[in-house]
Amino acid sequence: MKLLNFFVLVSIALLIASCNKNQDEGSGTGDAIIVVKKSGTNTVYGVSLYAYSFSPFQSVKATSSADATKNYTLKENQGYKTNFAYEAPDTEFTVTKPVASTFNFTAVFENGVTDEFTDELTASALSVPVLDVPKFDATTSELTATWASVTDADSYAINIMDGSTMVFGSLELANTIKSYTLSATSSGWINGITPVAGKTYTLRLNAYLYEDNGNTYNMQSVSMAERSIVWGK
Repeated sequence: MKLLNFFVLVSIALLIASCNKNQDEGSGTGDAIIVVKKSGTNTVYGVSLYAYSFSPFQSVKATSSADATKNYTLKENQGYKTNFAYEAPDTEFTVTKPVASTFNFTAVFENGVTDEFTDELTASALSVPVLDVPKFDATTSELTATWASVTDADSYAINIMDGSTMVFGSLELANTIKSYTLSATSSGWINGITPVAGKTYTLRLNAYLYEDNGNTYNMQSVSMAERSIVWGK
């Protein structure tokens, strides 16, 4: 379950590349994010971790000051060796909101250089968005999603999922926006995918909260809501 859309991931990589003093050296940055979603009628929470760099990683591990006995192993994300991730599995989501903690990352790069970096996670978490039933307009062949504003959300994004695979990803949407319309010809369909009439997909709304003292790409929390859709109906 990838929480940041492709645009955000690439932007982070470019940001770090521009700041890195020497592309032959190893220097990374980490991001711990509270993920919020629904499980049945319950709101549940998990923590996902991301590490970014200009130089390709060989391995990335992390620990939390809240639980020093737990070790996180991040893996190559979406085929990018400069982007490693640990995405909380469903079994790790609980009804208890994570406490504030410091996450310590240790990275080994393919060139043999090691680096340590940290990310401060507060206890702030977004509520789960209220996503209305999406509507498909047969006349215009457009799908429209609408939702209620999420308190403290900095931005939103829309994904279309085919099972566990993301097939559409919007750019980030301002927190003043409460609807989004797309069609089979909209930009954002991945790898030239065209939605199939009559096929069932999942529309996911992501709400993003950034860290107070971070740059644009340091996130504190992501919450999500999903609706099943049948394309063309």
